[in-house]
Amino acid sequence: MKRKDLIMILFSAIIILLILAYYFLYNIYEIKVEVNPSQLYADVNSKVEIKVIPINALGSKAIFRYTESKFEISEGKELVEVEAINKKISVMKIKSKGIEGKVGIKILSKHSLFPQYVEILILPLKV
Repeated sequence: MKRKDLIMILFSAIIILLILAYYFLYNIYEIKVEVNPSQLYADVNSKVEIKVIPINALGSKAIFRYTESKFEISEGKELVEVEAINKKISVMKIKSKGIEGKVGIKILSKHSLFPQYVEILILPLKV
């Protein structure tokens, strides 16, 4: 085989690998909402962080990508206060006001067809 043919085959293989990497690793196919911790307590120091993670075709986080999201507290606005919100990287931190109940948050992402809905329970303090 000539050297020119080998270079063309190698170049074609690299192009195909780059295209596959784009569609399988970089492209966003869905989003996943992560709530850490999963509940709040009726305490003024109890906090929750909500992250929206873009998912690629392999089911893991899409590399070098973020998704813009809009957060809306639809239920229990009086139970929590928003401590920080970053729409660009889709992170919201909320803090309990010390009242028991349930908080519902609707998340509309740029990469999702329908909004995601997250419920966070505010549990009573146990002494």
